[in-house]
Amino acid sequence: MSSFASFSQFIRHGGQASIILRLRPVEPLLELKQSSPDPASVDAFEQRLRELAAENWSGIAAAFLRAGLEADPTAEDSEAEVDQARATYSDQASAILASGDPSVFEADLETLANWLARRFLTEINERRQRQLGVTHFIWRTQADEKVRAAHAERDDRVFSWDDGFPDGAPGHGYNCRCVAEPAIVDGTILLTVVPASPEISDRIARAQASGLTDAATDAAVGGATSVYNLVRFSWLGYRRLFGMITPEEEAERLAMREGVFRAIDALAALDEETLRQLADAFVDHFEAQHADLRLLDLEYRLGLASEETLLRAYRDVAYMDGATTLGTTAFATFATRLGINVTRLRPRDAFVALRAATARIETLLAMRRTTARAFVALRFAELEAQGHGPQRHEGAVTRQMLIDRVLDGKDPMTGTSVDGVTGRPHRPPPIATRITTPEAFVAAESYLRRTAAYRAARDAALFAPMYRRGSFSVVLSLDDALGPDYLRLVEGVRRADGRIVDVDFEGGLLLAIFRLEPSGAPVLVTMYPVGR
Repeated sequence: MSSFASFSQFIRHGGQASIILRLRPVEPLLELKQSSPDPASVDAFEQRLRELAAENWSGIAAAFLRAGLEADPTAEDSEAEVDQARATYSDQASAILASGDPSVFEADLETLANWLARRFLTEINERRQRQLGVTHFIWRTQADEKVRAAHAERDDRVFSWDDGFPDGAPGHGYNCRCVAEPAIVDGTILLTVVPASPEISDRIARAQASGLTDAATDAAVGGATSVYNLVRFSWLGYRRLFGMITPEEEAERLAMREGVFRAIDALAALDEETLRQLADAFVDHFEAQHADLRLLDLEYRLGLASEETLLRAYRDVAYMDGATTLGTTAFATFATRLGINVTRLRPRDAFVALRAATARIETLLAMRRTTARAFVALRFAELEAQGHGPQRHEGAVTRQMLIDRVLDGKDPMTGTSVDGVTGRPHRPPPIATRITTPEAFVAAESYLRRTAAYRAARDAALFAPMYRRGSFSVVLSLDDALGPDYLRLVEGVRRADGRIVDVDFEGGLLLAIFRLEPSGAPVLVTMYPVGR
């Protein structure tokens, strides 16, 4: 209350006053602590678990069904896991309520429920897949800004359940929202049932063009307006992927190294030795990215990766190549994507970051390469047993064997003039060709079986009376069947005026001939590249 009786007295005394408040003692309230969670909240948590379990089983069963398989229903049972998770929630919720701060009870209980639900889903997903014979999974992230870098590098890639990760399989890491999608069960690749879109080479070209356009746009923003010749570093990555090196690769590696050197030099004042070390670290990282792309292309053709994943990788690597060639702002933007600020460069930190990123990629490459090689070897053995495609038209057939076949009629299957299929004399063909690696041969055959052209030819041979001849053929363009670098993956010779000349495969085709078994299942008789 005021110390003056009226407002006029307050004004006459200079407008100053004191306010007096009389406070009575407040009686303390009794503090009530809840020692156990509300039974309704525990029931709601259990219902949430059951819904997650049902959704998980639906996804697994659908993946099997798409591949023409049936998931064993005994693997669906999750009662033991539900009971365990419910009990854990009840116990830990009781501990929170007994000892925590009442003002944060609700938030703590929500955090607990979310964490236990994610752990429950992760555990039943792995247990179910392993019980069903699933040996490999596809790592799926949530594809947003919260995804940690190490998990983004694994996104949409196939790994074995036996691969060891420092932070565990999808969903095991702290606050990890990643999931494992079944990919391979008892040797059957579940994704091979996904049809391959026609003219994949055109879409790859468009994805690359998009990446290059983005790099050019970034360069233009920085003032780079001069005309440039864009070099696509098509050979980089083979050393790490296939353990080989070519003169073309080494030349492009040196060209890229010098390009990176100039780009960094234009953006940061460093001594030459530091520049060289950083340039080498960048190039090593670029090589690993190219190796990842090449392995991903192989995985796509084998049915181990989606088209969306493949096209995104082609776009990103094209941007990387374009940014390196264009330099200045485009290169700085790319470096920023790696977490490196080139304009405020701390060389040691940048060097360590690049080496760490490269090491992570190469570790993942080693895991995935093991899977790809195992399936290539398995499928290659099956194709050898089906017909004579690998024996006459694959990498084990040397250039000299192609020449001997054309000139002298020596069958690569026997090494003599005896035909390995008929047992009669082998007639020398005018042209002899091959696919240069087992990986490329298997990838082309696997991809071809997923195309609309294959399905149409197979169905006509099976059901159309006029075509019931027990066999059928399929023709694809080489760039669709083998990818953008198909010219490196094919070789051939032909006779021309009494001499041997190389076959020109530019714009060439892949021809595959299949035979129908009595069961109606198609088996490969032969497959080879066709050029001019």
